[in-house]
Amino acid sequence: MEFRAGKGAVWILRVTLVAVNVIVAVLLWLPSCFWPWWPWWSCLFPVVAVLPLWLFYLPKLTRSLRGSFDSYAVRASYGILWRRELFVPVDALRTYEIWTPPLHRLFDCRTVILRFAGGSAWLPLLDRRDAYVLTARLEVAEGSS
Repeated sequence: MEFRAGKGAVWILRVTLVAVNVIVAVLLWLPSCFWPWWPWWSCLFPVVAVLPLWLFYLPKLTRSLRGSFDSYAVRASYGILWRRELFVPVDALRTYEIWTPPLHRLFDCRTVILRFAGGSAWLPLLDRRDAYVLTARLEVAEGSS
């Protein structure tokens, strides 16, 4: 089975980026209320810095998340500047779970967390259907081994 990031993944990342951007802009604007020498327009710096991320990087990042599962292992890769390759054999898995914060539920995405003896691996922003099919197939593969 193949899986990839959900359609709402770009919007989840954009909403998060906007929230962080607003916080940073307010923190840069606040000193101008107390010190007249602080430029009030410094709050525009984060907005200008985030536009390339908003337009180009986030859609490319969500398209880069892809993976597959055969009955032996979960393979995934994601990232643009630093590519992360993930390989987890079914025999090494201890537990797996689906994590759904409110923003993920709103945009119909899920994060699958795979826990194994050496640590854990996250498969972020998967489509809801792909996440549930993956965990169902992991249950079947775990039961047969």
